[in-house]
Amino acid sequence: MSQILVRHGFQQAKKLLLIQTLIIVLISAFGLLKELMVAVALLSGGIVILIANTYFVFKAFSKSGAQANKQVVRAFYFGETVKIALSISLLIVAFLLLPGFEMYVLVGYIMALLCQWLTPVIIKTH
Repeated sequence: MSQILVRHGFQQAKKLLLIQTLIIVLISAFGLLKELMVAVALLSGGIVILIANTYFVFKAFSKSGAQANKQVVRAFYFGETVKIALSISLLIVAFLLLPGFEMYVLVGYIMALLCQWLTPVIIKTH
């Protein structure tokens, strides 16, 4: 039973990542209306969240089962810690590579983060 729940949760998480990817691409496309570098900066901010979330999903769902209870919790916390560190590191890299477009990087990041929070509310996931 726990394997089925884990598999279902993993499938839902992958769906949310796909939706997040599509929204990030859409937001970046709107940046093209202003300038190519704005679109690149928006995409960069979104990709920061996407990479961090993808790592977390695969790490959090790497363990399962009642026998592995402590391993599941450890994997979840480790995944979240690395996700935060990845986000900070990748944001710094984006800021360094896109001087003058830091605000757009942050907007892309925040839009992707909002998408992460709101997608489960807007789209029925079960």
